[in-house]
Amino acid sequence: MNTIKKIKKLRWVSSLAAAAALVGTAGLCQAANILIDFNGGMPASFYDGANPAGDEAFTLVPGGGPGGAQCLEATFGADATTAEVDPAFNVSFNTSGYLQVEFDMMVLPGSATTGNLGSGGYGNLQVSLRDSSYSWNGLWYGAVMPPAANNWVHYTFLIPHSDLNLNIAHVQIQLQGAQGALGYANGTLPGGPTEVAVYLNNVQITQLPNPYVFTAFTNTLQGITPDAADDAPFFNPVNGSGPTSLTPAGSWGISIVNPGGYNGWNQYGGSPGLTLDFTRYQYVGFDVFVDSAVSSSPDTGTLYGGTQMKLFNSDWSVGATAGAINFDASMVGKWTHFDFPSAATGNANCPAFVFQGSPGSDGGTNTTVTFHVDNIVFWNPEVIPSITSITRGTPGGVQISVDANGTANLNDQEGFVSPATNNLAGNFFWIGQTPATYSFSLTNFPPLATAPSFDAHIYVVNGSSIDYENSINPGQVAGFQYYNQTYSGVNWNAGDMIALDVQNNTNGGVGVIANFSWKTNLFNGNPSNQWVTTFAFPGMASANGTWTLNFTDNTHGNVTAPDGSVNNFTVPDFSSDPNYTANFGPTESAVYFGVFKNGNAVNNSQGITIDNVTVANAAGVIYNDSFNGPGLAANNAWQVTEYYQFAAARAIWIPYGTAWWLKWNTTASGWNVQSAPDLATWGSAGVAYTYTDNTGTNTLGAVPAAGLPNIDFFRLTK
Repeated sequence: MNTIKKIKKLRWVSSLAAAAALVGTAGLCQAANILIDFNGGMPASFYDGANPAGDEAFTLVPGGGPGGAQCLEATFGADATTAEVDPAFNVSFNTSGYLQVEFDMMVLPGSATTGNLGSGGYGNLQVSLRDSSYSWNGLWYGAVMPPAANNWVHYTFLIPHSDLNLNIAHVQIQLQGAQGALGYANGTLPGGPTEVAVYLNNVQITQLPNPYVFTAFTNTLQGITPDAADDAPFFNPVNGSGPTSLTPAGSWGISIVNPGGYNGWNQYGGSPGLTLDFTRYQYVGFDVFVDSAVSSSPDTGTLYGGTQMKLFNSDWSVGATAGAINFDASMVGKWTHFDFPSAATGNANCPAFVFQGSPGSDGGTNTTVTFHVDNIVFWNPEVIPSITSITRGTPGGVQISVDANGTANLNDQEGFVSPATNNLAGNFFWIGQTPATYSFSLTNFPPLATAPSFDAHIYVVNGSSIDYENSINPGQVAGFQYYNQTYSGVNWNAGDMIALDVQNNTNGGVGVIANFSWKTNLFNGNPSNQWVTTFAFPGMASANGTWTLNFTDNTHGNVTAPDGSVNNFTVPDFSSDPNYTANFGPTESAVYFGVFKNGNAVNNSQGITIDNVTVANAAGVIYNDSFNGPGLAANNAWQVTEYYQFAAARAIWIPYGTAWWLKWNTTASGWNVQSAPDLATWGSAGVAYTYTDNTGTNTLGAVPAAGLPNIDFFRLTK
């Protein structure tokens, strides 16, 4: 651990190097695996977790386990009233140091099944991590189906992000069927037609490995055939050792037809109980081998397309991009390793990911580019982290920033959007629903001198007007069925939308401007000049404050600025024009809040904080959110929106009452912040909220204002 001093009375630390003192070190050793087997007899930790207990019976079977090991046999259901079996074990561990619970299980042939004619299999399987008060934190697997289950099957349950930092006292396995008319039946075991017998062995709580090699890409998934001939040597990214060969050898070969567009959804779907928590590791890496382009006519170009690793969210919508690669000639015919920020994706519950083809080939529409992927690995650098900076607290709310990628991404915009359940079934527009109001309150808006033309905006988008999906994924339907719902550049793709843009004036101008704009039947484009109404506020020194877009009827509205001025505009009577019928009365719509670099590299890394948003129409107040947390979705299930280049979650919830931000140079879990008035009296600094910065390599922790007057030092402990 390292210590950093904070000068009293909340003054700035003039030299962090001079103020810091090393007062000890924290061990980097990992927790030990907890293994429960049955070769030495019934483990002392075992107990029957069923409550109330039924007719469960547990016995040891010599030679019944894999490889002739002794295993545990659990039987239940012979009395036709017991619908479950619950072998459980007394253990002691904290989940922050552990990855998963795993075990081998076999259901004996002839066991009774559930459902109509056995359609429910042997019931549903889950594992629960229980504390000393026997709380229930279930990790779900689902139905256990014959005939696969009649052989030894290895079951794995990843510990999700929501269950981290739990002190566990008991691990319970539960196989449970239905009671009543569709309960267990049709068995042929000696105990009767309702008896079930299960063999169990090798129960293990597995430490968090570093590195964690997720797959060697030797299995066939989602129609992808492994290629045993092309195998990448594996180098340990933590200690640099290698090369070694993971067995069995192989990789995935992925073909991109027409690399000029987005295609090639080559999906890895996790098995039940095997979602991935990307936030537990600082990096995710993989190896890529690019074949030469193959086509009916040779590719004479120099670009070969690329790929991006897209992550699904827990609801199977497309979420963050872990990283993107543009293929070039230097990658053809050899393996190249890439590492991308993992924790920065913010995805703690990922059921699947894809390697999607991305544009870039100049070889023509008939070109096919083939590449191989191997050795997906999650890893954390093994370093003793240190507190690297201390900065003053920022306002509470939603902090949104654009990327720092210079001239490489001048159109970056980021933000958040209304909840998916509302977007897929609602109409946020004003037609026939006036009075309608859309507002946001801005703080920390950057000054004109440092951020000319920087933009904060509200978009209201007709989801039904998006047909971009069909051009790249012919099997998709229009609307929010693809990634546009959480795509921050949706204003370009959508055919119908309105916008309020609040901007610093451009170079040479003074004050603030606000643009109200609309477009309809215009896909992949910006509103033309005749569809934009601009209001200038030359006397306004800052864009901070509340901006409101109001509609008083179908054709009249106004923009109310923080200075109280009301600025009127008129729009066409869309509802009476057959060219626009229903364009602003859709069955799918969404409201987006965000920021835009606006084509200016000077605006790299600039951002704002939004501390309130309001959406209302004749139906009433839909949203009035001040983001009091904890988290962005505490009051409404807001979704983070991202731009397709250099994608990362750049809309971060910030707690109110933060006095200081501490930054430390790791995203590894398990580190805690302590504070003290002197080097002898340490206690918790009260840091309950942390997040990973946009680099994916640092953690920021919010130090609350309470109790700070007597604090001089901070340190990390583990």
